[in-house]
Parts: sequence; C-alpha cells; structure tokens
Amino acid sequence: MTGISDILGFNFVVIGPTLTLLATALILLFVTITISTPTFVKKYVTLFGILSTVFAVFLKFGLFLSDGVSSYFSEKILLDEFALVGNVLIVLVLLFTFNSFWKTSSQIDNKTTEALILILMSASGFLLMVDSENFIMLFIGLEIGSISLYALAGLNRGDQLSNEASLKYFLLGSLASCILIYGIALVYVSLSISGVYETSIAISFIGPENVPLTSLIGLILIIVGLLFKVAAAPFQAWAPDVYQGSPTGYVGYMASVAKASSFIVLARLSAVSLNFIIDKFDLFFTAVIILSVLLGALFATNQSDLKRLIAYSGVIQSGFILSGISFGVYGISASIFYLATYIIQLIGVFTIFSIISGQLSSNFAISNLSGLFKENKFLTITFSIFMLGIAGLPLTSGFVSKFILITNLWSYEKYILVTVLMLSTVAGFYFYLKPIWVAAVEKTDNTIEQIKIQNSDKLLISTLAFLTIYLGLLPNTLVNITRWMVENYL
Repeated sequence: MTGISDILGFNFVVIGPTLTLLATALILLFVTITISTPTFVKKYVTLFGILSTVFAVFLKFGLFLSDGVSSYFSEKILLDEFALVGNVLIVLVLLFTFNSFWKTSSQIDNKTTEALILILMSASGFLLMVDSENFIMLFIGLEIGSISLYALAGLNRGDQLSNEASLKYFLLGSLASCILIYGIALVYVSLSISGVYETSIAISFIGPENVPLTSLIGLILIIVGLLFKVAAAPFQAWAPDVYQGSPTGYVGYMASVAKASSFIVLARLSAVSLNFIIDKFDLFFTAVIILSVLLGALFATNQSDLKRLIAYSGVIQSGFILSGISFGVYGISASIFYLATYIIQLIGVFTIFSIISGQLSSNFAISNLSGLFKENKFLTITFSIFMLGIAGLPLTSGFVSKFILITNLWSYEKYILVTVLMLSTVAGFYFYLKPIWVAAVEKTDNTIEQIKIQNSDKLLISTLAFLTIYLGLLPNTLVNITRWMVENYL
C-alpha cells in the first residue's frame, strides 16, 4: 500500500491548507446542526482554522525546500513558487478581511454559519486552483471557489440589489466557466495534453510553428475564462453590479481572493505553458490591456457610487497587471508585486466603506463622504492613502508597482502600451481624487458624526496604510520575493 501511495504521489502536506479550511468548515457545520453554539464560538473556530491554514502553508515551504518543484497525486497537484506565493496571498486575504466578513456574517439573521462556510469553501477552492497542475483540477478548484462567491453575494436576501448581484454573478460566471472548460477540451483533443507542464513539453517537442490552430484557440479560451474572473475588459460587465449589490463587508474578500488566484494561474500559464509561443498572443493581450485601461477609465469618470468606481478601477488595475504577465519573465515579477500591493489597498478601501456605511449596505454614493474629515480624521487620512496608492502617487506602493511595470514594457519597446498606461494613470487622478476632495476639502454644512471604530479595525487599517507607504519607500523585500518566484524561468 505504501508503494502505491509513493507511485501516486500522495502527500497531504501539499494540500494541507485546502484540507485545513475544509476541516474548519465541517467543524462549523457539525457544531451548528448538532448543538446550540454561541456566536463567539463560531468566531474563534473560524479564526483558529485560518491560523492553522497559515501554519499549513508554512509546512509547504518546508516541503518545497526539501523537494523543490514537484508534482503529487498523479501529476494533478503542483508544488512550485507560483503555488507558494498564491497560497500566501490567499491566506493573507483571509486574515486581513476576517474582521469585515465576521461582523457582516454575524449581522445576517440565522445565516452566520452558512456565510462562514461559504467563505472557507471559496478560499479552499481557490487554494486548490493555484495548486493545480492539471487543467481539470484547476477547473474544479475554480468552480468550488466561484460557486461559493455567487451564493455569498446574494446572502442578504432582504436586499434586492444583493439578489440581483448574485444572479448576474452566477450567470456570467457560469458562462466564463463554460468557455474555460471548452478551451481545456480543445487543447486536450488537439494535443492530448491536460496539464501546465505537459503543454510546455508538447509545444517544445512539435515546435512552436507546428502548434495546431485548435490548440491556440483552446489556450485563448482558457485565458478568457480566467480574465472573466479578474474583470478585465471586455469581460468586466458583471463587476460593477456585483461590487455594488453585494454586502460591503464581503466585497473586499470577494474581489481580492478571485483576483489573487486567477492572476497567479495566468502568470504560471504565461511563464510555463505559453513560454515558447507567447509571441502568438501579443495582439490578443495588447487588445485586452488597452480595452481594460481605456474602458475602465472612461466608465469610472462618470460614477457617483464609490463601489462601482472601485469596480471600474479594478478593470484598469487588471489591465496593468496583465501587461506584465504578457511580456517577459521580469514583467511577471512586476505584476505579482503590483497584485500584492493592490490587494492591500483594495481591502483597506472596503474595510473603511463597511465602517462608514455598514456591513450589509449596497449603495454607497460619493456624496456620503461629505464632511467626513471634520469628525473622522483617521478614516479620512487612511482612505486618502489607499486611494492615492491605487492612483499611483509617488511615495506609495502604487507608484512603485506602476513604475516597474511601465519600465518593463519600455524595455520590450511596447511604446503604444506605455503611452496608454501613462495616460490612464494621469486620467485616473481625476476620479481617485474626487472622493478625497468630497471627504476632506469640499465645504459643506453636513457633518458625519464621529464613528466609533473598534480597536481591531484601527489596527487593521493602520497596518494596511503602513504597508502602502512602506512598500512605496522600501519595496526591495517584496520585489526580491517576486524575483525569486520567477528566477527559475529566466
């Protein structure tokens, strides 16, 4: 029996984070349906499960140091630098959003356990997704994560916008899943391959010039399926309605975890599977990048709702991140740096939104910030830091990430892309500075009463704001981590 396990590559450490979250979800389900469980018990069970997941990720690093890049479970699960960085990003998203999603879940009558289970299940699915070497396993992980998010978006049944967000997310997300699985089928039929490294080996064996058209179309469909999840144009139609309608306390988690996992998979595909034929996708990637930054900037300019504004901003950020993933290994490193810093800012913004407007709110007009600075200086200052970081102001991490990406594109002589990205950055200051102006500068007779902030929220927001400034002044640590991630593919 031991011999069979060795042959199949059974190693539960490599899927330890996924199993830990699943076990936590099962424990929550068991204690809820069998005994009367106080709310605080559910909170600490969830927190303990997340902290145990952090430890499980630490064990994966130990396994990687001893075995290096390796495959497990009959070449279905992959342990490499992308998997490790993806695992770290997802568990950090869980930790940083815990306060928000816990308070939101506790306010939903009789659905606290369901909400927590959905969050844990979605994170476990996305962990499986970034660990997957096999395309079918990737699809399974993506569906586990996505279906949980569809339900989470509509969990506030009393809010019509929440129901609408859930339905739109489900319908368009299902379409994206169909496109992705069809792409996997085309690649398998044309080259008889079903994995990340198998694709690279097959292409190098037959030669890049001999790759069948059906394989190229299949790979494009796989990429399109993932671009739906990160809300890159022209696949972004769902994002504004989902961001606006979903309970505010969940949006930071939902947006961050989906972007983190999908971009990690896209980065691996670019570095490994498409390495020999990446030039064949230049036109496709260039079109998506330009559409993302232009459409995102155009629609963001006219928004009066802050959650929709951040959704269209996310479309622009997806274009920036994709620009690095598409062009060069150092570009992938720059994109992961950008992704990590953007997630920090995104979580910070939605944490502040949930404190101001309430955890279960849907609409959040920019005018709601009017007079915020008079009685809530801490919230105004930290909100300004996050928005300026997303805009790319110097001395913030957003500036460093944009600078690294644009210089990488310049080195590849992508002058049109450089021009478009720089123009969108300049235009972005208009709609990023507008909420700051309304909150802190614009004269108004209205004053938002002093909002009582819990110490845990203060600590979280302060930490995220500090990281935004710190990584803008001293980015070397994170830059070196992202360089380590791709150094084997140089």
